[in-house]
Amino acid sequence: MAKEQTILVHCLNRSMADNFCVMPFVHAFVTPNIISPCCAYTSDLQYNSKEQYWESEQLQKIQKNMLENKRDPGCEICWKKEDRGYSSLRQHSNEIYKDHIEQVKKNAIASWPFYIDLRLGNLCNLKCRMCISEWSSQIAGEILDNPNEDWIDNPKQKIIELDNDTWNILDKWIPFVRRVFMTGGEPTIIKKNLEYIDKIVASGHSQDVELIFTTNATNINKAFREISKEFKSVSYNVSIDAIGDLANYIRYPSDWKTIENNLRSIGSGVSFNTTIQWLNMTRLNEIFDFIEHCGIPFGGIWFQLVTDPEYLDPIHAPRFMKEKCIADIDNFLNRSYLKQEKFQNILYGELKKSLIQTKQFLTDNLDHVKYVDEFLKRMEILDRLRGQTLFDVLPELKQIGG
Repeated sequence: MAKEQTILVHCLNRSMADNFCVMPFVHAFVTPNIISPCCAYTSDLQYNSKEQYWESEQLQKIQKNMLENKRDPGCEICWKKEDRGYSSLRQHSNEIYKDHIEQVKKNAIASWPFYIDLRLGNLCNLKCRMCISEWSSQIAGEILDNPNEDWIDNPKQKIIELDNDTWNILDKWIPFVRRVFMTGGEPTIIKKNLEYIDKIVASGHSQDVELIFTTNATNINKAFREISKEFKSVSYNVSIDAIGDLANYIRYPSDWKTIENNLRSIGSGVSFNTTIQWLNMTRLNEIFDFIEHCGIPFGGIWFQLVTDPEYLDPIHAPRFMKEKCIADIDNFLNRSYLKQEKFQNILYGELKKSLIQTKQFLTDNLDHVKYVDEFLKRMEILDRLRGQTLFDVLPELKQIGG
């Protein structure tokens, strides 16, 4: 592999930004089922044991494709976004880890991943409408409890947990880890997350490690807050897809008031993450209003498009929904409060870039409409089981059915 990398490294100098991704060289995505280069990688990887993953022929083949500037088949999610003119995880990662790209160019391939994305189980307290059973035990339970419904998802069990082999690998990686990203499920209620954090502290180098949580902010675990003080830095990426009753509808059975109070209790180190989809694209103005008036010292705001399930993908939404989304984005980017110096790093960073890309993407596809019947069907099933009503929280969608 080393000789191949030496021969092929000149490809990076020609056109590294085209298809190259740094993630297979620095990062491992770990779940109870798989270890792979990142959370967006879709191809099945074959290796004799998880312990051999970092030295496996499969990973070396992926790295080789990157060094040859080829599109690896497993990277279709990023290609789909980029082909639409939208930012991808690949591009974002290449920017964050650009210094490591230089090391790869020099054939300095890491012996172990230093950035790990841990999904140590699917234990979750919510049933978000864009999520699946692999990431939510509540969704898995709802499907298993209602087998006669027309589900797309097909879970075999409610709760998924990490196996011992994977735990052994994570233990071996601890001395090399410099960034740990935890989500779930809901990471603050998965006990294994706290156990792994304890192990990093016990190893003696937690002050070298950045800790990042993606959380729904319904539960702020005091034990996490206390032990997090032992780390170099701690960040909370809070998933906010709507405000008030609509938030409770999308992320059932959350309580918006509880989430808002928890956000204020966290204080600094909070970033917002919003997935733009059919269920919120006519209400982005409410999210923007919250950002402006909440008074929370957030460190970043991220917007991304839902691409799966397809019936929530904004590209397929009716024209009036796209037009409202575009208008809200225009209004937000022109707000005077964003001209304050403290917002410049946000406005002129990923936020502005992602929103402008979203606006252009929707503008280019205004008259592309698909999956209306499927959307209404899926919402009706969940409404009936959860005692909710789509048109109560989004009466403007009566235009498409009801």
